Amino acid sequence: MVILFFIVFIGMVGFGIILPIFPFYAERVGASPVVITWTMAAFTLGQAFAAPVWGRLSDAYGRRLVLILTMFGSALSYLMLAYADELWLVITSRVFGGLMAGNIATAFAYVTDITTEKNRPAGLGKVGAAMGLGFIFGPALGGLLAGAEVETANFLRPALTAAAISLITMVATMMFLPESLPRANRRPLFAARSGPPPVSLAAVNRGGLLKLIVAVLLFYVGMSQMESIFPIWAKDMYSMGPRDIGGVFFVIGIVTVIMQGGLVGPLTRRFGEKSVAIAAGVFFAIGLGGMGLSTASWQLWVSLLPFGMGVGLFNPTVSSMVSRTAAAHERGAIMGRYQSASAIGRVIGPLVCGPLYTFVSMGAPFMLGAAIMLPVLWLLSQFVLHPEPPDPVAEPES
Repeated sequence: MVILFFIVFIGMVGFGIILPIFPFYAERVGASPVVITWTMAAFTLGQAFAAPVWGRLSDAYGRRLVLILTMFGSALSYLMLAYADELWLVITSRVFGGLMAGNIATAFAYVTDITTEKNRPAGLGKVGAAMGLGFIFGPALGGLLAGAEVETANFLRPALTAAAISLITMVATMMFLPESLPRANRRPLFAARSGPPPVSLAAVNRGGLLKLIVAVLLFYVGMSQMESIFPIWAKDMYSMGPRDIGGVFFVIGIVTVIMQGGLVGPLTRRFGEKSVAIAAGVFFAIGLGGMGLSTASWQLWVSLLPFGMGVGLFNPTVSSMVSRTAAAHERGAIMGRYQSASAIGRVIGPLVCGPLYTFVSMGAPFMLGAAIMLPVLWLLSQFVLHPEPPDPVAEPES
């Protein structure tokens, strides 16, 4: 578990480096705010397509191989971005990077392989904390490497650093990470078999899983609106540059990792996963709405606290709820669908927020994201775990 923590952390540092500077990167090659957000959607479009594929491949060939291949592909995507001097090359690099980023579902499936239902929320929280730490150091490092001013920002250094970090992650996976999925629990990719059936419509509906997947999609529509428009909004509203924007994501990452690394386990044990997930949606809406209504920078900084709390609590609790509806042989595929739903939300969010920002108001994307939490809260409240286990595959020993 410790090894996976560091692998996820290093990988997310590489991803986070690009986060505060990418809108300005696209702007430099002639993109408008609408095109910038749509270009960011290209990344998650590739992720949405690839997540269930990587999940299915990990069910057939193991989690470790998928993590190695995708880390290598991520390194190639950052190298493409580093030397892209035209918009179509920038878009191509982001689509390819998104195809490789579908591996997050595999990392979560790895955790479900090595944990029991009792300690799964805490295990998923630790991996979520690794992602949060990556978002702490990644954007801050990207901002430092790029510089304080948009006009003079250096985008080559952050992209090359992200490529190097991805290669380091790949090597660490090859050297230190053992396989988590026994061959007996793997599902052949093409060959006919007599074992448990593949993921079906009944599996998707099991325990209200479909409602959870829709809730995840809507949540990430709101979150991705913030992520994609925030650098442009912060520059226009408060004259922030890459370094300041990296600092904002640094603060969000700190709050997120506190939630995921130390609090999500005790909170779920005391109140239950569903209650904590609903609270996460409330915190998220308060934080996002506060950003949209802010007229002074101190109001923005105050809003980061509930926003980070919501982000930190949502993913480990809901992903644990999703995993509890899946049998061992189908967890990779189910988690792939979960990841795909979040990726689709990340596609829709940027597609919507660019036009809202340009043609409605600067705060409109944030307010829409807060309003979307109402149906999310209702969907989460409807979740009821199926009383019978999905199949007789035993849970691993703790």
